[in-house]
Amino acid sequence: SELIAYSDDMDGLRKIPEGLQIKEENMGKRESAIKDPLCDEHDSYGEHMSSLLLEGLDELGIKYVHRTAHDDYKNGVLKEQIHRILVANEKVGNIVEDETGQTKFIGVVPYAPVCDECGKIYTTESYGYIEDEKKVQYKCKDTTIGYDEYKLEGCGHKGESDITKDPGKLAWKVEFAARWQAFDIRFEAYGKDIMDSVKVNDWVADEVLGFPHPHHVKYEMFLDKGGKKISKSLGNVVTSQKWLNYGTPESILLLLYKRI
Repeated sequence: SELIAYSDDMDGLRKIPEGLQIKEENMGKRESAIKDPLCDEHDSYGEHMSSLLLEGLDELGIKYVHRTAHDDYKNGVLKEQIHRILVANEKVGNIVEDETGQTKFIGVVPYAPVCDECGKIYTTESYGYIEDEKKVQYKCKDTTIGYDEYKLEGCGHKGESDITKDPGKLAWKVEFAARWQAFDIRFEAYGKDIMDSVKVNDWVADEVLGFPHPHHVKYEMFLDKGGKKISKSLGNVVTSQKWLNYGTPESILLLLYKRI
């Protein structure tokens, strides 16, 4: 068996983390397409943050294989899974509504292309899929992102995106399932805050991709001393690097395993 450390660097920037000098014009753009605001050692903001994850794993002596969404989508690793999911987009929209109550995927294809004109990803709404050409039809429109409902302006462009070569990504509600089949994932733990997404992805894996969904373990969220969920964007997290200033690798591994 092997552990895959996965970087979701195709996700768009939904909030500027405190303490980082990232220009507001980067909101809604892929983290792998944003210049590293901290130093010039990495090609992107996403690559810089991934390096911190890997550094932490290395210091704890954890063996892993690192994969990034940027590379997987660029190299077409998930293209067959994407195609099968988009062909079944109407069923997917209905199951999302049944499991979560969300209607956002009714009449909408669960795939976000990168806009050809403005380079944003969250402003694109896919309204059709041309099966024989493997192209998604989309329009770039105003939307709101993040818990604070930041208004992200679209440019109004209408276009088509080829899922085999143009930049874009599956929606979270179906993306896990695509990875599970592509990488033959048998086990994946998850935090209870994404429980609804896991239920939908389990159904997509089983019913759309014909791949038995992985065995899961649900874990509780880490909270701050006031009982609130810790926030990466606020920076009130304890990294493994920080932990090792005070404790041993064995002590943090014991804490994590006891939670499961």
